[in-house]
Amino acid sequence: VEGFMRKQTGFTLLEIVITVAIFAVASTALIRNASNSVIQTLSIQDRTIGYWLAENELEELRSAPRTEEFFPSVGTDRESVTMANRDWELKIRVESTENPDMRRVEVTVFDEQDLDVEVARLAGFIGKY
Repeated sequence: VEGFMRKQTGFTLLEIVITVAIFAVASTALIRNASNSVIQTLSIQDRTIGYWLAENELEELRSAPRTEEFFPSVGTDRESVTMANRDWELKIRVESTENPDMRRVEVTVFDEQDLDVEVARLAGFIGKY
């Protein structure tokens, strides 16, 4: 008679299935969150390098000797650059301003793997003298 009155211990199959389902949903959310963090980190890294490249190009133009020969002419140029073991495309657009001795320079940076997506853009002014 004692054998029939034992108390059952452990988990039922339904409890185990519910626990596994909750774990699966939570794991999926955590993996998605980690994946988004990696994508955002790579995007920030690309933009940082892009701004460095644009700043370098503007500083190179600004540090050129102040003569007629080095004063940038109006127009658009493209230049390929390698930085951080990657190839980048720079689009340098020079525009005239109301002051004939001043130019507006806009540098746009693209990853050479995807020339349709702008990584960074920086504008500045360069004086003739």
